[in-house]
Amino acid sequence: MSAETITDAKGRKIEVQEVVGSALARLTRLAGASFGENAWTTGTLARATVRSVAGVPTPAEARSVKELDGLWDIVDPDAAEAALKWLIAKQEAVATDAKNSIAPQDSCSAAGS
Repeated sequence: MSAETITDAKGRKIEVQEVVGSALARLTRLAGASFGENAWTTGTLARATVRSVAGVPTPAEARSVKELDGLWDIVDPDAAEAALKWLIAKQEAVATDAKNSIAPQDSCSAAGS
């Protein structure tokens, strides 16, 4: 997946890239039981998508819980909020595409009945 550029409430250019695959699996394992805590999970995932703020790069990939927590110091709330809005828009677009696809819909009757 390629990075995209968005703008936060302060007008700064924020480079974001979705955390997927092994990077998401690693983030989940590093976080452990804390990953289910909604505020922490949402904030951390939003911050992990940020690749740069106003041209200043963020760490490429967290490799420890300390680095995950450090994202909260590196990526400020405005940049994180812009990244979160971007993530939500991507999820909504996927849901809309799925609803509008020409894939067969669930049948009301079972085969062979």
